[in-house]
Amino acid sequence: MRGWKVAAVAIGAVIAFFVVMSVVHVIIGIAFDVFIAALVAGGIYVAIKMSQRGKEVSGKKKDREVRERRSSSALPGMELDQYSAPAPPPRPAQATRPSSADIDDELARLKREMGS
Repeated sequence: MRGWKVAAVAIGAVIAFFVVMSVVHVIIGIAFDVFIAALVAGGIYVAIKMSQRGKEVSGKKKDREVRERRSSSALPGMELDQYSAPAPPPRPAQATRPSSADIDDELARLKREMGS
């Protein structure tokens, strides 16, 4: 009887081992598939961004194209580089300072209101 119990425990342990290992294998397989899918999606994203970046004009190439457009403009006599911005409008005249008598009157009024 004792031998049967030992054999049953051993068989149960082997079955539990196989069940746990199959579950772990399925989980690892799914994680690997998700990892591969993320790598593929990231590669596609980077390829799209790189292809769009190639279409954009940037840096020195952009400056060169702007200069070329200026030199071949529809108005050949027009020099765009020599254009200067208009002068800023003059500032309005500052208000004159109030007389010291007005300041003294105001200070006296404030002192009365404050109760000093």
